[in-house]
Amino acid sequence: MDLSAPVVLTRPEGRNTSLACALRAAGLTVIEAPALAIERLDTAVPVLQDGDLCIFVSRQAVDACFDGRAAVPWPAGVRAAAVGAATAQALRDHVPPDSILAPHEDASPDSESLLAVIEAAHLPPGCAHVFRGQRGRDWLAQALQARGWQVAFHALYRRSPVIWDRATCDVLAGPAVCTLLLTSPEAIDAVDDSLRRQGLGWPSVLRVVTLHERIVRRLQCLYADRPAGALAVRLSAPDEAALFQAILASARSA
Repeated sequence: MDLSAPVVLTRPEGRNTSLACALRAAGLTVIEAPALAIERLDTAVPVLQDGDLCIFVSRQAVDACFDGRAAVPWPAGVRAAAVGAATAQALRDHVPPDSILAPHEDASPDSESLLAVIEAAHLPPGCAHVFRGQRGRDWLAQALQARGWQVAFHALYRRSPVIWDRATCDVLAGPAVCTLLLTSPEAIDAVDDSLRRQGLGWPSVLRVVTLHERIVRRLQCLYADRPAGALAVRLSAPDEAALFQAILASARSA
């Protein structure tokens, strides 16, 4: 294992600290370089009614919904749904566990997995509130509407690309084989933009740890014209322990 090969963590500020500490303790060189900045929006949370379904697309959506609000009991008859295990864990601080729908930890943390859970619960169609950023994937909302649900979107935060400085871009584009943690398609776009601004391209060889097959496909398109072996991607569960093991294995393969 080349311990000097850097690991670049791109989750938003405040999300990388504990993982970075664990990786450094394991002897790895770690760079914390958020690709996206999260800005809360002043959006009113709707009054929820019996039979409503509240869908949280990310942990940021949970934090933005509940932070700063007076602690009140979760309304009876309202279900909360989380796209992935990390979002479900954040919801448990605010919502009774028996009111939460979420894919199993081994399932892909995406809309398709959550729809399967919602359908298995046999909920009668009602009003589904989707708590998310200003932009997001509409696949789940469209699937629910096709099944008779009324869907309302609530933008609670804005994600903006962070422009990396030259030194950070040089680390990624340099000769050392990096392991890059990418957890959203928007993060790929932000990293790509930073590299282009510095007149740089994606590195000739790259190791990536991610959570979603959709991100894998995006990266495979970026590296479609590269030689075999130029890109190696590991899928991980979203919890810190799983990410630590996946990044460690990726670094050992570099």
